Amino acid sequence: MSEIEIREAALSLDAVEERTITGLAVPYNQEASIGGGIQERFAPGAIDSVEDVKLFYGHEEPIGKVISGRETDAGYEITAKVSQTSRGDEILTLMRDGVLNKFSVGFMPIEHDRDGSLITRTLIDLKEVSVVPFPAFAGANITEVREDQQDVEALETQTEERDLMSENIELEVRSVQDEVAELRRVVEAGLTIETPKVIGSEIRSQGEFAKKLLDGDAEAIELARAASTTANTVTTAAFVGQINNLINDNRPALSAFSRAALPGSGLSVEYASVTANTLSVTAQAAENDALAFGNLTIANTSAAVATYGGYTTFSKQTIERSTVDYLNTVFQALTIAYANASNTAFINHLQALEMAGAGKVFDVSAGTVAALIEGITDGASYIFTNTGLRPEFIVCGTNVYKKLMTIVGTDGRPVVLQTGDGNNNVGTANLPGLAGNLLGLPLIVDPGMNADRGYMANGRAIQSFESPGAPVRLTDGDITTLTDSVSVYGYMAITTPFAGAVVAIQAT
Repeated sequence: MSEIEIREAALSLDAVEERTITGLAVPYNQEASIGGGIQERFAPGAIDSVEDVKLFYGHEEPIGKVISGRETDAGYEITAKVSQTSRGDEILTLMRDGVLNKFSVGFMPIEHDRDGSLITRTLIDLKEVSVVPFPAFAGANITEVREDQQDVEALETQTEERDLMSENIELEVRSVQDEVAELRRVVEAGLTIETPKVIGSEIRSQGEFAKKLLDGDAEAIELARAASTTANTVTTAAFVGQINNLINDNRPALSAFSRAALPGSGLSVEYASVTANTLSVTAQAAENDALAFGNLTIANTSAAVATYGGYTTFSKQTIERSTVDYLNTVFQALTIAYANASNTAFINHLQALEMAGAGKVFDVSAGTVAALIEGITDGASYIFTNTGLRPEFIVCGTNVYKKLMTIVGTDGRPVVLQTGDGNNNVGTANLPGLAGNLLGLPLIVDPGMNADRGYMANGRAIQSFESPGAPVRLTDGDITTLTDSVSVYGYMAITTPFAGAVVAIQAT
């Protein structure tokens, strides 16, 4: 299950009507660093609802509720009402005084575009908006703070602008200072900090979860509900994230391409796929002459939702009496098998595109730098010409990887494996990790792929829709044989929005 992601942005304050605040929660087309060299921005239309979105302070304490949202040219503007509690009154006063003047959002990513290190969020599930001291985005400003009518006169007498810190102080330093000040305030007041509830925190593994679920344990039932939906703001037990990591680590090809949450109902997923692009824009020959004409052919396509899963049985004695955690070991094995099965289906889909002629084959089998440069350049040009996208990575089987890692220069020297001083290299290699980099393109190896196949692609070429959560089931036992059945399963549909954004690399 995906974790909620946090992004911050700055705000400014004015005063008007009953306990509401208004401002830009998410500025559009403004880039900010989110770590690891990755830049992020939000596209117009990324938020389509503020239903049941809460207002928090510092992503920890609920202090109100978002009551409306609207699109503006600058970004997505929200209005929230601060609850009339002691903490709400305190935060409202700090906002009125200009001490707290920034917003931060917590969201679940749903759809995005990626161009190198830049991620553009095109659709998110907004979970909460927090009032914070310091932002990641400079443009998310609180524009109004509205008080009860009896406070307006006092507000109007305040004319002095607050400027808490110089803008040239690093964001990280300011954040740490704020956290230290807040901690000191709490300690001095003799208070304790309430941490968010973690559902299933006492459950440590899939096996333990399944046992408790079979016994009707309330915590296990609550965890099952939370883990099977993306529409939940709570934090779940650590093992749920470990299951997802175990699945993703065992399907490199699928994880390299675009992914999204599968809708809650339906046996197929409909999507738009670009099948031809003859659009043309040229200089008008003369005044009143016809402009260039072309078509973008978009097919309304559907992909079937398939079920991937398997099960096995245990004796009740093994489950209830064994001192060895057989149950959890089997669940882990089933989880890996689920990852392998869904990844195989994805690889078959990818390879079928090549067989259908959707992508051109570019030959680098000569094993020279010149052949590599020519193949990648021509492949990148093909992707850009046919889709307007650019390649983001190469995914390949083991034999192709070996070939690419042993490419030599005109002097016969390997130019990827740094056997010399590292000069004149065209890439890097991580042999134990089955990864590398060639001419600026990440190289991803999937041992489950045909060893002699390789593909250069943009992640948007193929998109998989998968059911969220940790699909773990333990059925009611058979009282005649004292056995229990366990299964792991999930639903997934594989779509191809941009078939022209993936090309084959012939390296052997």
